[in-house]
Amino acid sequence: MIFMEPVAFEAPIGIDFAGTCDLAIWCKLLHDKGWSGARIGRAIAKSEGYVNNLIRVVERASPSIMLRWRAEQSGMLDHVCATDWLVAVCLLPHPGQDEELQRRIATRPGVERAAPEAPHEPAPHDPA
Repeated sequence: MIFMEPVAFEAPIGIDFAGTCDLAIWCKLLHDKGWSGARIGRAIAKSEGYVNNLIRVVERASPSIMLRWRAEQSGMLDHVCATDWLVAVCLLPHPGQDEELQRRIATRPGVERAAPEAPHEPAPHDPA
């Protein structure tokens, strides 16, 4: 026999989240209070897998990733922290996450990059 958590169809909670970062922090808080990913998902009308991914990002993200993600949600910075990218990058150690964040910021569309300099060739010697 497979034991499952009792299914109670809860109405979605009436909280307006400021963005995905806030939602992820709430999911982590509820998880730390003993709620399962499935229960959280039912309460916010999201899938259990999505909820568990958000919790995993909050648990594993470097401080600079969390600060950047939060700033993006408040409209202070351009968006580079897509949820699928966060889930993948948070598998790295913190220094690797920070390197990937800097790389992603530097290569986002609309960022002007300096053209590489041509190799410097010495002027031809004029023996006149």
